[in-house]
Amino acid sequence: MSSATDRMELCEAILALIEKKRVQTGDATLGLAVEQLILDAQVKEIESEILDDPGAFEPWLIRRRDN
Repeated sequence: MSSATDRMELCEAILALIEKKRVQTGDATLGLAVEQLILDAQVKEIESEILDDPGAFEPWLIRRRDN
């Protein structure tokens, strides 16, 4: 199992625990910051993987100029 897979499974477990606690407490905002941090990190990791090896996405990627 790859470390990326391990991280994804860990994040999934954390998000499931947050959701379970939300249901138990009735607080929809419980763990919101942690949830957002996890989701942002996962999206950033996916973006990095696509930019490192775009594969079939390459025709749709647009190069950005650094100012």
